[in-house]
Amino acid sequence: MVTNMKILVFSDSHGRLGPMLDAVEREKPHRVFFLGDNYRDGQALVDAYPDLPVELVRGNCDWDKGPDELLVEAEGVRFLLTHGHRYYVKSGTGYLSRAAREKGVAVACFGHTHESMNMPDHGVWLLNPGTIGGVHNRVGYGVVSIADGKFRIDLR
Repeated sequence: MVTNMKILVFSDSHGRLGPMLDAVEREKPHRVFFLGDNYRDGQALVDAYPDLPVELVRGNCDWDKGPDELLVEAEGVRFLLTHGHRYYVKSGTGYLSRAAREKGVAVACFGHTHESMNMPDHGVWLLNPGTIGGVHNRVGYGVVSIADGKFRIDLR
């Protein structure tokens, strides 16, 4: 068991693997969550770091086989991983927040909007790391630090 776990959260790479590789080298995470829109970039990350656990979900631009969402646990913290399009996040986060509460997660990680978000919402923490591909915006990703069952999230 890792006493201080670091998880990188990426979304919307849209064919730009380089920024993810740079972030992994810089941050030295214990785990990665990839939230879709170029599932193949997430698979390439797995190939580049075969010893690094990477959870992948598909986005609205992905036709590869893979899950649309995952429920995962890390050091006692439960996460919902989704791209967000099936929760209509471009129209607001209410549906996602409600579903996350029903699933009993502490943190709902999503992408799709290309806009970063890091905030609580009715008992669930919402994390959108923005776009690691820099599509129409700056390159961004999330860093989740977990120690003693408590999490902290930073946007970079």
